[in-house]
Amino acid sequence: MIDPKKEIESVFGCAELPHGLFYEFEMALRFELGGEDVSTDRSIKRFIQAFERADAVAADLFAQSSVWLVSSTFGGASPPKEHLKPYETIGLSRSDFIDLGAVAQKDDDNIEEFGSDLYRHWAAVSLAGPDLVREVLWLALGSELGIRPAVSASLYFVDFDNQIALHPYDDRGLDVITMRREALLDLYWSRHSWLLDFDMPRMKVAFEET
Repeated sequence: MIDPKKEIESVFGCAELPHGLFYEFEMALRFELGGEDVSTDRSIKRFIQAFERADAVAADLFAQSSVWLVSSTFGGASPPKEHLKPYETIGLSRSDFIDLGAVAQKDDDNIEEFGSDLYRHWAAVSLAGPDLVREVLWLALGSELGIRPAVSASLYFVDFDNQIALHPYDDRGLDVITMRREALLDLYWSRHSWLLDFDMPRMKVAFEET
């Protein structure tokens, strides 16, 4: 079995996948999920739209792929207790995950306030099929809207073979990045109407200009 930590470093050139995934990679797409036209007051309607869009994008990308879930949670030097427990609702136990260790964030504000640094704790698991990818997407998108079950973590769906990572940051949107332009070119055009208008100039440079 592959070592996900080494693969992240080898494929994406970083020790940890960043929060602002879209802005850290040249070949990147940012999709609008919930959208400004669906208020958070209509949490179920907003969640359904966010989930359906995220599910469609993931299906486009990962139909023939081997997908890893890479999860990160903030905490002290030791990982937060029960941080993997929400995954039990979709049949993943703690023992299924590979512990990738922690990365110190060098957070001066946290050090000043609490006397210690903030750490990002990482774990990874191989997802057996598209149904499990869909269930994890549910967990990723529901937290901010109060939809349960949900997980309070940063989740990344990674296809190491095709050098793709998908990060649903919350019900508002998701980022997709690649190291190979051709890997996202079809998705750029097929789901073009869902791309976030604000960041469209940057995406046009990456996927329309040669």
